[in-house]
Amino acid sequence: MVGISIKELEDVGYIKLNIPGLNEEDLIAISNQIGIPIRTRLGAEVIDRLSPKEKKDAHKNSLSRNHGLNSFPLHTDTAYFKIPVRYILLYSINPGSGDRPTYLYDAKNLFNHDKELRFELANVLFKVINGRNSFLTTIYNSHQNKNYFRLDRDCMKAASSEGTELLTKIDNLISPRDLIEVKWNFGDLLILDNWRFLHGRGKSNMMDNDRLLLRVSIKER
Repeated sequence: MVGISIKELEDVGYIKLNIPGLNEEDLIAISNQIGIPIRTRLGAEVIDRLSPKEKKDAHKNSLSRNHGLNSFPLHTDTAYFKIPVRYILLYSINPGSGDRPTYLYDAKNLFNHDKELRFELANVLFKVINGRNSFLTTIYNSHQNKNYFRLDRDCMKAASSEGTELLTKIDNLISPRDLIEVKWNFGDLLILDNWRFLHGRGKSNMMDNDRLLLRVSIKER
């Protein structure tokens, strides 16, 4: 059994290990150490299989449907949930021909700027588009006395001009030097705090649909 340090995960915000040979049962067992693995949509499995896809081949509500084989913007997974899942586990079965990285951004860095920004993050409203389950929310939220970030431009739309301006401000504040680049190798395991870290998919300079990551979305107990 692979032991995961909850303290390290809470302190650093992510853990990356190289453990070749894990199977799906192992990934579920690891996930159960830190929370409750869940399905993220009807008809899905608990473990998602992620490979670059053309838009026409992607699930209609996925990032791949909007961005295809291109890079993915920094985002919170399951931002369309009323409460996004706490952790995301990713496991590399095949890093892919294109050596495509994943980028992480610690959203706490946004608090290094003026107090007005912190106020805006907690008060400016956005509409999460999720069919009949659409709702209003802010980027910085709280749940059971714990704070979390939620940002996904594919499903969150500004409810006012203030929201549009806030997104522009965030874009200007996120510097490439603040991004953590995750280069994938066979057997790499990444667990990240989805309430704290935004993540996005990098570019590939060639067709890399051989890239395969397994993903488990983990709800807090």
